[in-house]
Amino acid sequence: MAVLAALDGVTVIAELPKRIDWDQALLSQITENIASAGEDPAEFIETKLSVSERKYGALPESWRKGFEPARTVRTGKPKFRLVLNEEVR
Repeated sequence: MAVLAALDGVTVIAELPKRIDWDQALLSQITENIASAGEDPAEFIETKLSVSERKYGALPESWRKGFEPARTVRTGKPKFRLVLNEEVR
């Protein structure tokens, strides 16, 4: 989805990519149904393990060291704001 706005000689284009979230409890049930039908759920459903930053930060230092090899820090999506020079003062 793209949003286009023009005002006083400034054009702002904001693109909002689609983000899909799946109900984990329902997917778990679907996984069981696929397996009970004799199929391999891994052909259709991906499993992802993760640790929230809050919980990671709350771990004792000795435990965090064990998690570090599995943790990669990447930059997030940039955010932009357009401000006319008169408004910055």
